[in-house]
Amino acid sequence: MPDPYAASRAAGERIGALYGRPVAELAADAVPGSMRHALLNSFDALQYADRAVTFHAEQLHRLTHPDRAIEFVDVSHIADATRRLAHAVTVRDSHAQVLGDVLNSLVRVPDDATSQASAAPQALAVAPAPPPAAPTEPARSR
Repeated sequence: MPDPYAASRAAGERIGALYGRPVAELAADAVPGSMRHALLNSFDALQYADRAVTFHAEQLHRLTHPDRAIEFVDVSHIADATRRLAHAVTVRDSHAQVLGDVLNSLVRVPDDATSQASAAPQALAVAPAPPPAAPTEPARSR
């Protein structure tokens, strides 16, 4: 039987390798709005989707177990479980695709490059504000 959590397990390993720390440690100090925070949120969504696939597959298996007599009233429940499983698989595959694409676009920066980059002050390129306009005198009527 294939691993039902293969998608999230592989993504978790890639995130850990990218940051050089386990995902659990990364979550402890993730700053909202950062790339790490976004990756971990996507990873959580993928894990949830993996669990949903497993849940709905087990539900369908219970409803269609060979030892269970299927009655007419069960048909709508089986159809619903099938629809929910298909939806869960689609959601899981979508999350896995997006997270995989993002992870493929990122590379681990060597530690010496990280320390050099953090040592240099980061200046933001901000255009100077225009000087305030001189007040104009209202036109005088004669």
